[in-house]
Amino acid sequence: MTKKRKLKVIFISGFFILLTLMYNFSHKYFIDNYEAIETIHNKKSVENLIKNLNMQLDFINTTTKIYSKWDDAYNFLANKNPKFAYKNFRNSNILDNLPIDFIFYTDLKNNIKLKFSIANHNDKFYKKVVKLLNADKETQSVFLEKNNIYYVLKSKVLQTDYSGKKIGYMYAGKLFDENLFSYINSSFYKIDLVQKELYDYDSAISYNSLNNIRYKVEKTKTKIINYLEIRDDKNRYIVTIKAMSDRDYMMQGTNTILLFNIIIAIISLVIFYFSYRYQIILESNTQKLEYSVAKRTNELEKSNKELHDLAYKDYLTKLDNRRSFFSKVQRLLKDTVFRKDLVHIVMIDIDNFKQINDTYSHEVGDVVLKKFAQILKNNISNKDICARLGGEEFVIAFHNLQTKDVLEKVENIRKETEETAIIVNKDKTFNFTASFGISDNRKTNNIDKILHIADSYLYEVKTTGKNNIRYR
Repeated sequence: MTKKRKLKVIFISGFFILLTLMYNFSHKYFIDNYEAIETIHNKKSVENLIKNLNMQLDFINTTTKIYSKWDDAYNFLANKNPKFAYKNFRNSNILDNLPIDFIFYTDLKNNIKLKFSIANHNDKFYKKVVKLLNADKETQSVFLEKNNIYYVLKSKVLQTDYSGKKIGYMYAGKLFDENLFSYINSSFYKIDLVQKELYDYDSAISYNSLNNIRYKVEKTKTKIINYLEIRDDKNRYIVTIKAMSDRDYMMQGTNTILLFNIIIAIISLVIFYFSYRYQIILESNTQKLEYSVAKRTNELEKSNKELHDLAYKDYLTKLDNRRSFFSKVQRLLKDTVFRKDLVHIVMIDIDNFKQINDTYSHEVGDVVLKKFAQILKNNISNKDICARLGGEEFVIAFHNLQTKDVLEKVENIRKETEETAIIVNKDKTFNFTASFGISDNRKTNNIDKILHIADSYLYEVKTTGKNNIRYR
């Protein structure tokens, strides 16, 4: 088998192995994530359904409170308002504007005094409601009547301000029908009431008016079916709400995985093809590669030289930095041991630099540093060494100059500094000054000792008025 054929077999085998692994991984990873998202979304939809249903029931409770705590109703049950029914319930459409399907009043002995219903229920129905809610307190429950589910309430009839003795009861109810569920539903395409008691359930949900709702989820390939079991206040089974929705997340996930794998297959095919072609032409490109490596090596050497230069220069002032100064001045002092040349070291500190930064900003402080660096450059020769040691601290090494010449140069620097105006804006300028301490190598060639002496002179200037020069 030729080398070319071997490469072809290797690349084709690798391509199909990669596709198989990618499909298995993506299917496992994405499906699990989409199913987790679907579960969370479905649970929130169920909670919202129960919450919205509970809000409707709370609205019914509020309406019942209003119609039971009513002076007219109170007087009616006290036989003081015989026109109550005609005045308030003569319109047959009155319940259309209320969140209830029936309403009736009884005395304390549960004798029905007034009843009004959309469905024209018979006395047996009302007596069943009274019997269900026979506790001597305000209560509510759910019950089944001829395959219809009703939410019913019982409330004491009192005066509007809740005063007066209890004189009777008001009963009200709402039918759980398709209109109610279509009003409160926003996530399920279909909601039914079914007779399916849940002995095995996933969890239980409770809200104000609905307690201990057993909850179970069943999933098919395309649908999610939620069962919500409703029980009355005595925990007796009434009915189960069946809420169905499509498995949109999973179908979307399946389509996404398919599209993902198609894209990966195309990309992998292109990569494998060009990798194969690259292996074939690799030998012919060896010389070009060697040339590129050599060229890149030269570029790196040039970059290293530039980095070396950057390492020994202060980035802001372009003067030598601390490392460069000590390297140069130590070589200079070592050479003067034999030549007996005179070297003066000048320590310099810009006065009140922190105050300048605090008053005018660090950007203005940087302008001051660059201005001062330019003043130093203007007053030294190529054989002198000038550096920024850090912050507002500078140093100059004058080589082979007499002391009077050094003092003259330093005085020129001091004067030029105090005469230099820094422009903050068109309406604001300020001047700055510097202090100087000078030492030399007459007694020692140790740079640390020379700097220490110069620094002590500089300290004296800083503590006795600043903007001055101290030598010996």
